[in-house]
Amino acid sequence: MQIQNTNEPQCRCCGKCCREGGPALHKQDMTLIQDGTIPLADIVTLRVGEWVYDQPRQEILPLTEEMLKIKGRDGTWTCLYLSPESSLCSVYDTRPAECEALFCEDTAPLQAMYGKDRLSRTDLLPEGHPLLDLMAEHDRRCSPSQMEKLAKAAREGDREAGETLKEMVVYDMEMRRLVPERSGMPAELNDFLFGRPLRVLLGAMNIKVYNTGDTVRFNFQA
Repeated sequence: MQIQNTNEPQCRCCGKCCREGGPALHKQDMTLIQDGTIPLADIVTLRVGEWVYDQPRQEILPLTEEMLKIKGRDGTWTCLYLSPESSLCSVYDTRPAECEALFCEDTAPLQAMYGKDRLSRTDLLPEGHPLLDLMAEHDRRCSPSQMEKLAKAAREGDREAGETLKEMVVYDMEMRRLVPERSGMPAELNDFLFGRPLRVLLGAMNIKVYNTGDTVRFNFQA
């Protein structure tokens, strides 16, 4: 096989991009989900209003539309499919569209597609699926933007906001407990169905959540 000589920069497969976060999923990736290359249990939903890292712009911004991403590993955003030992991708030959487009020395192709034709949960669940109504109700009662407003008010001493926030967090926790229990679905699907737990989003605001019987308490850290 003749190796083509080129002076153009090429990907070194160092894994740096993968450690900054897994890809968002697009319509082009539907077949990878349908054939089981990417199971739903490996996907996390980032919901409208969540603050997320925008790779092309290298900024943390609130989402204006839902995003499905490959989960991170070990409590980080390092892509689940990146081997920590070899820095190789376990699905490289069938990697998602963003991974094909991404090159750290030329992000223009990724920027061109980044916010377009993204998949959502409703794209992956059939019309009439019994969980769609539950997901919509959860989004209504556990809105990330509303959670943020309540958390800021509670931090400033608003007791009513604090109680409402507790009710929201407890509802979120109960939904994640009851749906797998009553449906028989694995709990690993919760991050796809309902997004990241509110206690995780609050943790990013330096608010720790502790269980206390049937409710929770907050520790507002500096």
